Amino acid sequence: MLIEMTLAQFADQTAARTPTPGGGSVAAGLAAFGAALGAMAARFTQGRKGFESHEAALAQEIASLDSLRGQLLRLVDADAASYDKVTAAYGLPKGTLEEKAARQAAIESALKEAMATPLRTCGLTVEALSLLDGLRGHVNKNLASDVAVGAYALGAAFRGAWINVLINLGGLKDEALRARVLADGEDLGGRASALERGISAAIVADLGG
Repeated sequence: MLIEMTLAQFADQTAARTPTPGGGSVAAGLAAFGAALGAMAARFTQGRKGFESHEAALAQEIASLDSLRGQLLRLVDADAASYDKVTAAYGLPKGTLEEKAARQAAIESALKEAMATPLRTCGLTVEALSLLDGLRGHVNKNLASDVAVGAYALGAAFRGAWINVLINLGGLKDEALRARVLADGEDLGGRASALERGISAAIVADLGG
């Protein structure tokens, strides 16, 4: 499993001349690190003088960010597995009409799964950004830069995951699904961009930048 590799091994495997892991897996991993930074900042704020009234919120944020991190890490491997299915589908025989039909059906099914995986990353990324947006209002200021880096990572992860949605979406024949996903993506993208900008701008301003 990719998530059981060391960081160096994962980077080496990504750099290798192999189709997976690719951008979708890297986007999911980056989002997991963004969520992790938020959880770390919340944990360091817990129990600190002056933050007593935020203990319940901090505990909830930590639990939610930890859950999101786990889900995103699973998507690192899920994205690679889904793309491997696409590769396998394109390699099916196409010598007869029956084989061509079976191959096309397999490609359509594999592309739907390969599109759905990074789309899930996009949704979880927006959830994590929403949590960081709440966290920035009551985090220890010494950890504010970590929250900002988490937001930057999540913003980049969203954009990376979305481009992987688009590349798989482009091969689908299901026009209704394509329209639905594009509409959902426009909404998610707007929310992700606004959250990333809002979090980072507020923290940079607070730090005197």
